[in-house]
Parts: sequence; C-alpha cells; structure tokens
Amino acid sequence: MTINKIDLVRKPEWQLWKDENLVFVKSNLCDGKTMWYVYDANGEQIASTETKEFAFWVAKQNNLEPCCVN
Repeated sequence: MTINKIDLVRKPEWQLWKDENLVFVKSNLCDGKTMWYVYDANGEQIASTETKEFAFWVAKQNNLEPCCVN
C-alpha cells in the first residue's frame, strides 16, 4: 500500500476563525515610535493609532470586537 504525502500549509489559528466582527490590535515601531495597528481577520491593516486605547475605541465605534495580539 502506498500512502501519498500531502503537504499541508497551516494557516495561523486566527485565520480559521469565522467571526467577521473580530479585529486584531497589535503594536509595532514606526520611525522610533510605538504605533497600534488594527487588522481585520484576513490580516489586512485597517487602522493605525498612537495608543492602544484609541485603537480599541476605533474598533468598537465600527461595531468590531478588538483582540490584542501582543
């Protein structure tokens, strides 16, 4: 019996979630300053702010559920 090898490309777990209202908030350095970025479930950046609190506020004002990934 021959078993064919299947190469699976695993998506990050968050990409398997089906919640359309879930967004991810992550910090990163930009020109030496910490910025907070909001990403949709597909990993596309949809906003950037100077504070984590404002990133969460922006998400909630757009009926989105923020989740910090830092």
